[in-house]
Amino acid sequence: KVGQGQGRMADAVKVQGRMAEEFKVNLLLFAAVREKVGQGKLELKLSGGATTVDLLGALLGLHPSLADILPSCALSVNRKYLSTEKVALLAGDEVAIIPPVSGG
Repeated sequence: KVGQGQGRMADAVKVQGRMAEEFKVNLLLFAAVREKVGQGKLELKLSGGATTVDLLGALLGLHPSLADILPSCALSVNRKYLSTEKVALLAGDEVAIIPPVSGG
């Protein structure tokens, strides 16, 4: 769920049979991704132990129109480009989703 002050951030949720805290990450959206979502910044609430793969799945669930572009996007976490697709996320992480750029 995109967090916009709704509910409590620290609600406990069950993850793989154990209790885990929910946490928020900040998304920065650029170019075509920003246009499809309609804004350049989002706050997304994830379950404890979530990874970048989980984040992309949650974002796709909220914005199905991103299905055609997300697979080709680059990701950075806290201003560092990822060399692998699956990285564990922590509360307050800043994740940028950057679509490919064309032009000449």
